[in-house]
Parts: sequence; structure tokens; C-alpha cells
Amino acid sequence: MVDLLQILNDAYNTPWLYILIAFGYAVLVALVLPIPIEIALLLPLIEGRWGYLASIGLAIAAGKTLGAWLIFWLGLNLEGSVRKWSERWRLARWFVAKAERLVGKTGYTGLYLLLSVPMMSDTIPIYVYSLFNEEGKALERNMFLIANFLAAVNRVAILSMAFVIGANLIHG
Repeated sequence: MVDLLQILNDAYNTPWLYILIAFGYAVLVALVLPIPIEIALLLPLIEGRWGYLASIGLAIAAGKTLGAWLIFWLGLNLEGSVRKWSERWRLARWFVAKAERLVGKTGYTGLYLLLSVPMMSDTIPIYVYSLFNEEGKALERNMFLIANFLAAVNRVAILSMAFVIGANLIHG
């Protein structure tokens, strides 16, 4: 974590590099890293560089969307294996049924709301909504990706508003 902060700090004054790192980090956050992406937003928030923050937010949204696309594709290809595997154990079968019901009931709105929560890991919800997508029928790929992108933008907006409100309360 300290290394990532140092890399971000070193690249901060080179916007194209910082944005590229934020994009790559967002892809990794979606795929494998259970670390919130908000780390990449701290410096522009603290300095009040709103245009820079917006650019970073769009890069993060694009990176998360690319990661979500990869996971969606993986989910479509692994879902059959997960179903077969889950039939062997009662607890696994129960979990798969509950996860499919969650995805079916909450759909794009549930995904959007979960991914909009600041400081929450994106990895688990993206995998759940991809793997338990009832053979790609509960969630259509393009809408899944749009929900991911908009949730990432919303998350940056929520974090920014919370930061500004908190700073105003502290500094009066």
C-alpha cells in the first residue's frame, strides 16, 4: 500500500502518467485487488483540483468498466462449471441459488448501488453479478458495463461531496 501511495505521489504532477496509473489500478481493482480505488483521488481532493479530479474519475470509471467487461466474459464462461461444482455440495448449491436470486431481483440497480458505495471493494460485487447471471440472461452485457461505469462516476461524486462537506464542517 505504501508503494502505491509513493508511485501515485511521484506521478501526480505528470497528469497523463497519473491518469494512466489510475486507469490501470482501476482495472486491477475490478479484477483482483480488494482495495478501494479512492486512494487515487486523495491528492486532487486535498488540493481542490476539480478538473484533474474529474479526469481521474473518468479514467477510473473507464478502467473499472474494462475490468468489469473481462469479469463478465469470465463469468459467462465459468458459470456452467460453477453450477456443476455446486451440485456436489448442499451448501454450495444453496449459495448459488441465493446469489442467482440476488442478481435476478436486484439487477442493474443493485449492482449500481453496491458499486457506488465509497471505500467498498468492487471485486466481490462484480464477480457475484457476473458469475450468477443465469447464463447471461439476468443481466445484459452492455447494461452491466453501463451500470459499472456510472457507479464509478457516482462514487467519485459522492466521495467529492463528502470531502467538501467534511472540510467545510471542520474549517467552518
